[in-house]
Amino acid sequence: MGTRKVAVFTGSFDPPTTFHRTVARTLRERGFDEVVLRLTGTRSDRTDGEHAAPVHRAVMADLAFSNLPGVSVDLGDLDDGSGVDDYRFGVIYAERGEVWHVVSADFLSGGRAGQSLIQANWRQGEELWRSGRFVVLHSPGAPPDAADRPPVCDLVSIAEEHVPTADIRLRVFMGDDPGTAVPEPVAAYIRRYRLFTDVPAPRETRITLAAPRLMLAYDEANAKARAGAARFRHLESSDPNAILVLGGDGTMLAAIRKHWRRRLPFIGLNAGTLGFLMNAALPDDLVGTELVVYRMPMLRVDTTTACGAVGRGLSYGDAWVERDSGQAAWLRVDVDGQTQVPRVVGDGLLVATPAGSSAYARAMGATPVPLTAPILTLAGSNVFRPRFWKPVALPDTAVVRLTSLDETGKRPIRAFIDGHPVGRVTSMEMRVSPVAAAEVAFTPQFDLSARLLRSMFPPNEDM
Repeated sequence: MGTRKVAVFTGSFDPPTTFHRTVARTLRERGFDEVVLRLTGTRSDRTDGEHAAPVHRAVMADLAFSNLPGVSVDLGDLDDGSGVDDYRFGVIYAERGEVWHVVSADFLSGGRAGQSLIQANWRQGEELWRSGRFVVLHSPGAPPDAADRPPVCDLVSIAEEHVPTADIRLRVFMGDDPGTAVPEPVAAYIRRYRLFTDVPAPRETRITLAAPRLMLAYDEANAKARAGAARFRHLESSDPNAILVLGGDGTMLAAIRKHWRRRLPFIGLNAGTLGFLMNAALPDDLVGTELVVYRMPMLRVDTTTACGAVGRGLSYGDAWVERDSGQAAWLRVDVDGQTQVPRVVGDGLLVATPAGSSAYARAMGATPVPLTAPILTLAGSNVFRPRFWKPVALPDTAVVRLTSLDETGKRPIRAFIDGHPVGRVTSMEMRVSPVAAAEVAFTPQFDLSARLLRSMFPPNEDM
């Protein structure tokens, strides 16, 4: 059996185009076992106004390449807001196979004199030129000059016209449709969130399910959810354009954690109790149904244990640390790298997104906030010190770090992400993820503001 070959194609993919999709498909047909689309991190030498926010770039890339077998999207650089130099790909993807760098023919110009973009501009470019493997994309009948080529290269002719992403962004900014230059799911997403225009991308928008194709997500143990699923079985599809979640908020959270990278709207149908994230009712035939879609952030949660092990997870609703012994937890609160509370004494602390503000955070005394609010909620459980502690509303750009002050082992803490136990930790850091988000959809009849208001008061009971 031959060596497994992996082609790594880096770029902004802002937006990903039909040309990029053709390249990925062609490389698979040429015998590459895997094609990795690696999105470059945000650059400091350009303004953000012309480009989509990282989360939108991540969504568009997932939409563009999701149904191509053997093609994956690596969001690592985008998630960290930085970039990994190409010469390190051989180490990063070593377990996947033999790494080939995908470049266009213009990257080779001047190679005979050591002046190609790779040799002159890439870190350790000269060494990579000599030892690396390159897939070189070129127009039909116009391969790069043999004298300019690196020692190991595979020439791949692509007949499809390459429309620069900057031209597509300008086209949209001037009021034109992106058209066939980008895959249709990407074009629909650009329209939905008005990307590349002078209008900020909304957190709330509307879509119409002209031809619904559903993935069904529900708890088999819930009889009401099973019955609800049977109603919509005729709309179930192996190529869904929406995810119907039947159950309660816990079922919705589980579905989002499992399927968020499908980048499809989640439509909830309540088969539980409160069901804050669920619709109370849906028509049997969803064809032509208008939906209000809320683009909801997810938290990136980084944890560290006593032995220095680092873990990472994603939360849609909340993440918290709590005492793991009979002793109260002693915690330091840092926000954006600055210590704001040197010591909190209590049962624990929690950070919630707007979606989670009506759950455990509310039980800790926090006020639920609208789903579109750019806010993170910091709440405490049975806080003894500081005196008169109250929940805090922070901007959603904040980076919150909770650190244990336990030095004797008498006050251990444990962590939870969306209610799932992580185990004992020494610190937890939370921020809005640059790449992870979920769209939650409701019918217009579902008055989210009224539901939020009702959740703040106890239900009426007959005296």
